[in-house]
Amino acid sequence: MKKILFIVNSGKISPNENGGASVYYSHLELLFQSGYEITILSVVWNEMYAFNKSDYIEILPFVKSIQSYEIEIKKPKTGFKRLYNAIFNPAKFEYFFMNKKNTNFLDSNVKENKIDLVWCEWRWSAIWACKSNLSLPVLYAHHDWEYKLALLRKKPNLNKRFHTFQKKRVEMSLVKEVKACISGSVTECNEIEKFSNKKALYLPTTYQSITPKLENRSNPVIVHLGGMGTTANRLGLERFLDVCWSNLKNEFPTIQLQVIGNIKRAQPSLLEKLQDTNIQCLDFVADLDKVLHPQDIHIIPWEYNTGTRTRIPVVLNYKQVLVATKASAECYPEISNENSVLCDDLEDMTTQIISLYSDREKLHLLSKKGKSTFEQSFTSKSQFVKLQQFLNSILN
Repeated sequence: MKKILFIVNSGKISPNENGGASVYYSHLELLFQSGYEITILSVVWNEMYAFNKSDYIEILPFVKSIQSYEIEIKKPKTGFKRLYNAIFNPAKFEYFFMNKKNTNFLDSNVKENKIDLVWCEWRWSAIWACKSNLSLPVLYAHHDWEYKLALLRKKPNLNKRFHTFQKKRVEMSLVKEVKACISGSVTECNEIEKFSNKKALYLPTTYQSITPKLENRSNPVIVHLGGMGTTANRLGLERFLDVCWSNLKNEFPTIQLQVIGNIKRAQPSLLEKLQDTNIQCLDFVADLDKVLHPQDIHIIPWEYNTGTRTRIPVVLNYKQVLVATKASAECYPEISNENSVLCDDLEDMTTQIISLYSDREKLHLLSKKGKSTFEQSFTSKSQFVKLQQFLNSILN
């Protein structure tokens, strides 16, 4: 049995914790079903995210052991050497974990555990493993392009633009240096192949199929799921409220918007807009069976094609009706107007929701087709053979 060291950020791994945690869970389940022995290395990158054994209860059936490691951070001094790294070694310039202690630990770990492949979730762990010059394959589970998101969050000043340029250099180099990449976005998978000139694997996030426990409502509710710590959720929801919400309330005065997810990291401007009698903020909900009704209208108003919208499979699984911008859903080739409502922009989203809101027949049809798409493409059963074949091509 081949052995995999699964390097992941410390924190809870669960299909309903957040987008990243659901990806970690999906990958571990798929690796387990593919027949690999898995050792987790939970990395504490800073004191805000301590290692906690209880965070891994849900994935214990998939893994042999769980280890933790607190990364050492050494901030560099200014001077000629830092200028040299800015030009010739951007990874060391941008990321302060590139030092001998961390490199030696990882090298010793893979040798002691007789690891065959190092699987790196997210870019920092991939940078660490790749720059450690390990004598075994390193696979990078790519979540998104950091440099793209950095440019979307705020209007960057000159200093931020410079650091974003440096991070782009690191990301472009990284996909070339690792043995292979996988991505939950088909568009970013294609970009990786183009940049690296290597075959990458498109692997959508998978979930256990469920039967919704709640009944359809007499009038559908608009639903937005996801914590405000995620850029796409935070900016997308505020844009929806700015562009769509007043027009929807004018058309349907009793319409309700349900916001599910932690809102602590929302900007003051967004928090103020959420103080609306037609909006219900539920905070984080551990059991989605208690809040997600079939045939409710689930919005994804993010206007860019970045990363992976991990909640799209969740929407289909619960038989809700997905209404999303075309850009946000472009990561999934499985999503089309046959199983969802895809909008050109947020003005079009307003029009589409108004048309859909009272059309029970269309809500039923899209709900049914969405669930069928989920079963075909977003369960571990539908994806693990593809992953197994891809890893065999790397290891054999």
